[in-house]
Amino acid sequence: MLLAVFLIGLVSARSTTARYTDKVPAKPDVVENPHSAKLKVDPNDVPAGTDRVHIEAKQINDLTGDRFEAGYDFGYSPAVPYFFYPDLNDGKYHVFKVKYGKQKGKEVEWTKFSEETRFLHAEPNRYSLDLLRRNWAMAKEQCISEGKRLAVINGQKANNVVMQLLRANQNMLDEGRAWIGLFDAHYGDEDPTTTWTWVDNSPFKFAKFEYGAKVYESELNSAVVAINVEGEWETVSPDTKLPFLCEKGVTEKPQETEARVGLRETDVIM
Repeated sequence: MLLAVFLIGLVSARSTTARYTDKVPAKPDVVENPHSAKLKVDPNDVPAGTDRVHIEAKQINDLTGDRFEAGYDFGYSPAVPYFFYPDLNDGKYHVFKVKYGKQKGKEVEWTKFSEETRFLHAEPNRYSLDLLRRNWAMAKEQCISEGKRLAVINGQKANNVVMQLLRANQNMLDEGRAWIGLFDAHYGDEDPTTTWTWVDNSPFKFAKFEYGAKVYESELNSAVVAINVEGEWETVSPDTKLPFLCEKGVTEKPQETEARVGLRETDVIM
C-alpha cells in the first residue's frame, strides 16, 4: 500500500512539472515610451512558484533580420507585476514575448513563450506639462512662445499618453487637471450651441467629455477644456488658472477667435 501511495505521488509530481513547462503565458500588456517599454503580466495567469519573468524584444525591419534579442530576466512578485524593458531604438516598431520561470534546485524551470504582442511604436512623447498655473488664453500664448501649441488630442492613443503624463505628476497637480487646446468657437456670440474647435483647426472627431460636462450649451463659463488624471475632459471657465499641456512639432499663430478667450486686461500672471 505504501509503495502504491509513493508511486501515485511520484506520478503526480511529474505531471505538475509537465504542466508548468507546458504553460503558454498570456500576452502581456505593453505601453511603449521613448527608448523603453512597460510590460505588465496578469498575476492570475502566472503559475504558483514563479519567481522570475523573461522578456525578449524584436525590432521590426532592423539590420539583424527581425530576430529577437537575448532579452532580460526580471524578478517576479504578484504585488508588482510589471517590468520596464530598456534600450529600445526610438521611432521603431517592436514586438515582445514573455515566459515564466522558477528555481528548481540549481536549475531554472521555464514555461513556454507567450504569443508575440502586436506591433507597438516607440516614439518620443511630444507632449509636455507646464505646472505654472495660467488662464486658458495665457497658457495658449505660452505654448506658442515656445514654438509649440496647446495640446491637440485626436485619438485614444494620444489621450492615454496625456493621461499617463498627468498621473506621473499627480502629486503636483492640486486639481488633477490641465488645459488642452480645445475651445467653443461660439462662446462669445448669440449661437446657443457649441462648436468645439482645436487650436490648430484640425477636425473635431474624437472626444472624452466626462459625465455632466456642458458639451452642447454655449456658455462662457464652460468655453474651454481641461483633461483630468482619469483621461476625461472637463468643460471649464477660461478664467480658471490651471497647469497646461503643450505639444511640440507644430506651431500656429494666435488667432482672435481663441487668443482672447477669458483674457482680461487686468490679468496678471505671477
